[in-house]
Amino acid sequence: MSQVRHGTKPPVITEIGGVASEHAAASKLGVDVLSMGGNAIDAAVTTSLALAVTQPHLGGLGSDFFALIYIAREGRVYFINSSGYAPRGLSRELLAQRGLSSVPQKGPLSMVVPGLLAGLYAIWRRFGSSEWHSLVKPVIELARRGFPAGPSYVNAVNSVRNEVAGNEGFRGTYPMDVRPWDIIKMPRLAKTLELIAEHGPDALYRGEIGEAIVNHVQSIGGVLSMDDLREFEPEWGEPISIEYSGYMVYEMPPNTQGITTLMILRMLEDLGKRPSPFSRERIETYLGIYRVAYSVRDEYVGDPRFVEVPISKMLDLGFLRSRGYGAGAPLSGTGDTTYFTVVDREGNVVSAIQSLYHHFGSLVTEPTYGITLNNRASDFSMEGPNALMPRKRPLHTLSTVLVMKDGELKYSLGTSGAHFRPQLHTLFITNIVDYGMNPVEAIEAQRFLWDRRNLIIEEGYDLSGLREPHQVIGYPGRTGVASIMAVLEDKRKLLYSDVRGDGAALGI
Repeated sequence: MSQVRHGTKPPVITEIGGVASEHAAASKLGVDVLSMGGNAIDAAVTTSLALAVTQPHLGGLGSDFFALIYIAREGRVYFINSSGYAPRGLSRELLAQRGLSSVPQKGPLSMVVPGLLAGLYAIWRRFGSSEWHSLVKPVIELARRGFPAGPSYVNAVNSVRNEVAGNEGFRGTYPMDVRPWDIIKMPRLAKTLELIAEHGPDALYRGEIGEAIVNHVQSIGGVLSMDDLREFEPEWGEPISIEYSGYMVYEMPPNTQGITTLMILRMLEDLGKRPSPFSRERIETYLGIYRVAYSVRDEYVGDPRFVEVPISKMLDLGFLRSRGYGAGAPLSGTGDTTYFTVVDREGNVVSAIQSLYHHFGSLVTEPTYGITLNNRASDFSMEGPNALMPRKRPLHTLSTVLVMKDGELKYSLGTSGAHFRPQLHTLFITNIVDYGMNPVEAIEAQRFLWDRRNLIIEEGYDLSGLREPHQVIGYPGRTGVASIMAVLEDKRKLLYSDVRGDGAALGI
């Protein structure tokens, strides 16, 4: 049997608390907050803002934001949805008037209202213990004094270089001619964060930053308005969960695709098969279940404020057994995201994710304050439950996971990966629960992904007899960048950041 192939990153083990994220500077600032007595929610605010600066191509200030939050004293998991909705002026009729058959992937019509700042402020207001200004201040200094540019940032800049040739807002905000680990500075974002430190999210949703963004977007043909910003509010809700082999797995409800993970796990447990972990049989078993889960997702999942999303039906085994294999549109893994997790000395945990969607989102960057807007509206369909409507949120690829056993939190995990995310979450969970891998092995292990046309398989699987179309790639491949926090048997916490990315896990 093939074995787990190991990368070179060590985990961190701490008795107190720590952060795992996609940039060492963001993890360091989050740990600093914990060291000064802040809780996991405080540290999450600083870590998130630091990622918006250090990983602006993945999860900048114009991003959406989601989090699962575990409050240890209550033994309860909370969910916040701070994903933006389509501007009131964005509709299928508008697209038709402009000769468009879908939302453009980039440009001034491709964004939804950015939810990140509102979401961070909401979790801080409810659970934070430090002063807001104190959580933003170190990120201002980071942007002003500089930080090392990770290879991910450098690759992203190079990938959009031709598209932003005449985009002064973009080119004046982001250093363009850099090599990995060069020190770069973001003075425009430092100035923006100073306003956010002083005025909170009002600086964007009701103030001069928002006015500048709206004026810029409208000047280049967009329809975003100040009303769209002013009327936006994050939503608190209940996570969704199932029991899997004695573990309670918590995911995010629609409009996210988190329910897809739970459908897959429910069918896997019902099937009762546990093929060898790096075998053709495992790939084929999971593939049959993926076909069902994604066809159900596409048929039913959208913004529950606009469409009925029958969660109990989608998790019903009788219904899932009755489904045939689905075809559907090809899945895309080209979206980019940054995930992080935080744990504090009290055992509170944040499992959070933020994203512009594709590299640098819409590429629309307001030139004074340097905020690049997402391109999440491009994921709307023209029909079905995810059909574009004004003020509707798209079916969201973002979600994260918390896992509990016997009433105690055991794991916090998540990854980049766009539409592949439920497959990745399934691999991580089953690697631990079904195959006995430790948390580091579960993340490092070779992966396989399915895009509805082809399998993408990291080398290390026994593929003898596999008839499905497939492509074998080197290990570690571009198959998502994950992080995990695990509570060990002795109550110490392990944090690990994927060898496939630039990040780091740090602890007190």
